Amino acid sequence: MIQRMMDALVLRAIGDLRCEKVPMPQLQEGEALVRVVAAGICGSDVPRVYEHGTYRFPLIPGHEFSGLVEAVCGSSPRAVGPIQGGMRVTVKPLIPCRRCRFCEVGAFGQCVAYDYLGSRSDGAWAEYVRVPQENLVPLPEGLSLMEAALSEPLAVALHAVRQGPVAPGDAVLVLGAGPIGMMVAQWATLTGAGQVLMVDIDERKLDLAARLGLGKTLNARFGDPVAWAMEQTQGLGADVVVEAAGVAATVRQAIHAARPLGRVVLLGNPSGDVALPQAGVSQILRKQLTIRGSWNSNFAHLPVDEWRVAVEMMAAGRIVVGPLISHRLPLCDGPAVLERMRGGREFYHRVVLVNEGEKVA
Repeated sequence: MIQRMMDALVLRAIGDLRCEKVPMPQLQEGEALVRVVAAGICGSDVPRVYEHGTYRFPLIPGHEFSGLVEAVCGSSPRAVGPIQGGMRVTVKPLIPCRRCRFCEVGAFGQCVAYDYLGSRSDGAWAEYVRVPQENLVPLPEGLSLMEAALSEPLAVALHAVRQGPVAPGDAVLVLGAGPIGMMVAQWATLTGAGQVLMVDIDERKLDLAARLGLGKTLNARFGDPVAWAMEQTQGLGADVVVEAAGVAATVRQAIHAARPLGRVVLLGNPSGDVALPQAGVSQILRKQLTIRGSWNSNFAHLPVDEWRVAVEMMAAGRIVVGPLISHRLPLCDGPAVLERMRGGREFYHRVVLVNEGEKVA
């Protein structure tokens, strides 16, 4: 039998990403084959390709995507309803072991033996990917496959807002106006925040935030975020600060900009070591701040499947992600665009790779 081949972006070593013909995935019991329509490039994918690599080589990256169910092998008792060919889906990339003590309570993000599409197993920068059937998320009517490719970062942003938690009337400060930061701002508004403040150093991001109506903005190159946050909150400080940039300076700013008895959510993946000076630690103590990490998202059925909420809110038009997509490019343009993203030679917000001939509506 002749083995079917497909196009894929294969990471063969750190910095060595190639568009190649590779064998189609072979399904095992309880898995589904998804024909990838649209796959996003996450901010974490750039250092994954060029700095620290994946857990094995060669490997196909890509963990944000949407597509159509092509085939299924057997069935899974944990799948959401019957899985049928042609079903429009997005996919949860984290594959929990479902045996450890954290999985037993539905804390899949803390699983001690998880798998992950795009970093531990082959991911979605390809024409096809095999996934556990229970990781499929059927898409509501009215949600395009292009928008659905951003379900993963949208669920991550929702998780951060719930980690606060953000309550009605809260003043929320978001440090970092990347795609996830803007999603955090939208979730905070939807949750009932009385005031949303956004800070970044890239005026183009802040311009987009302003066009989307995501509260007041400040370019930190031209003003002190802490002083500005205090001014905007009548000297009290923000009820909730979400650090979504992942740099040492914004972690320190988050602590100083939070009000006494406030909450700080650390969401951004740190790009280097973060050291807190004595004054920062003193602020944590004196204000009695609650500092929480935010990692991945919740997708156990109870108490809240954040993926279900994400796709439903997109379909209802209550969360808007389309304007966050700055580039839509063919799959095999991936290596070139990643190189440009790495060099910062062009402005990118969210880049989505589209397989040739696929319709993303």
